Amino acid sequence: MKKIIISILAIFSILYACKEEDFVLPQPESKMIANGENKIFNKANPSEDYTKATGDESINLVVELNSEVSINTPITIANESQTEKIVEKFKKFKNTKDYQILPTDYYEISEGTLTAGTKSTELQVDIKSYADLPQGNYVLPIQIDVNGKSLNHIILISKDAEYVALSDQNPKPMPSGEYSCPDRKKPMKMVAYVETNDFDIRNMGQFLLSESNQPVFDMVVLFAANMNYDAATGKRHIFFNDKLKPLVDNPEIYFKPLQDRGIKVIIDILPNHQGVGYENFQSYDEALEFAKELKRVTDKIGIDGWDIDEEYADYFKQPGLRKKGSTSYMWYIKAMKEVMPDKLLTLYDYGHRIGFKAQTDDGKNVTELIDYTWSDYGVSGASGIGVEPARYGARSIEANHSLNPRWVQRAAQYNLEKCNGIQMIFNIKGEAIRSGSAQKALSAATQLFYGQSCKFVGKYHKGPKDFK
Repeated sequence: MKKIIISILAIFSILYACKEEDFVLPQPESKMIANGENKIFNKANPSEDYTKATGDESINLVVELNSEVSINTPITIANESQTEKIVEKFKKFKNTKDYQILPTDYYEISEGTLTAGTKSTELQVDIKSYADLPQGNYVLPIQIDVNGKSLNHIILISKDAEYVALSDQNPKPMPSGEYSCPDRKKPMKMVAYVETNDFDIRNMGQFLLSESNQPVFDMVVLFAANMNYDAATGKRHIFFNDKLKPLVDNPEIYFKPLQDRGIKVIIDILPNHQGVGYENFQSYDEALEFAKELKRVTDKIGIDGWDIDEEYADYFKQPGLRKKGSTSYMWYIKAMKEVMPDKLLTLYDYGHRIGFKAQTDDGKNVTELIDYTWSDYGVSGASGIGVEPARYGARSIEANHSLNPRWVQRAAQYNLEKCNGIQMIFNIKGEAIRSGSAQKALSAATQLFYGQSCKFVGKYHKGPKDFK
């Protein structure tokens, strides 16, 4: 066995757009796998475009040509100097900066030869010392040359930090008896919004309770996608900007680590100064069409739900689209639950015109259809739409400017005393995480909610602001 640096020269392309008919996750070109009828593939999973490794393992790659070789033919491995360029091409193809080349200490590859009179052979790649591999997402790109023909295969290796996942069978602790409420059946839920223009959502999954190692946050809300309007077609559509698009292009990198922890991943939809929002759907059918687009996106990227956020619509820009008040919201809410009954629908309880305990045209109450809702920053009182306290959170915290332990403690205590079930925190800054001040502030809530302090475990993931 001999350690060899291996790389890939394939040209990658990115296929993506924002409208539902064009929404496509990045896919490999066929030349990543084969050259004509020559090909290289994982023996255990021949149809897979990539091989994924999550531990020490041996991977057998089959090299198969379309004709026999007449003489013993060595398989040549690409040289080390190409590695950095290849990884950069791969990251561009995947629309993410997150991948890095797997260091040579963590793999070995056997050299192979095609024997005269044969047209196939195998290479063995051994992933090793996985327990010592730092947290991250790695790519081991393989290019081999046979008789002047290049064949390529990609091995992806992911390593996460340690945690204990949340589940119905493994919930967080209940609040102490001092805060017992007759209708409180489940532990307090904590919700983190992340401004994806600023920071990496995965950091929210690395806040853990100090003793149980369970995640602090139950839901992470990505702020924000947009509801855009196409004047040519007269239709609204979902839009992801250049900071959010890499996340939806790579759910296995950004969403899966959170979901593996038992955290729900939700995308906030914000109007975008184009004259459309939640208040001016003109009919139920229009709302249903938009909901179906969101379902197609949901099915592709595997998120757990969507958040309603009524801000920045600028309705005056589309005077022909009359505002319908609560009726329009209820069309949208009904449509979302019709097409995605198993997904969460949450509400930022601010700026909307949903009536108190408003009903759909078939008699369903909004409180049956909205799963969770939370207040604007610092606002006390009950839910504006009548949702029961167990599914509501008051005194939401704006952490973008400052995350003060005293404010957090007061908000948490208020929600406990009012028998509310949720505490929302918006946009914890990377600087606060790196300095430890975020952990200290969050502990003011987790001590009350769960009897444990908060810690940050694992690698800090850099977001867009960190790269400036």
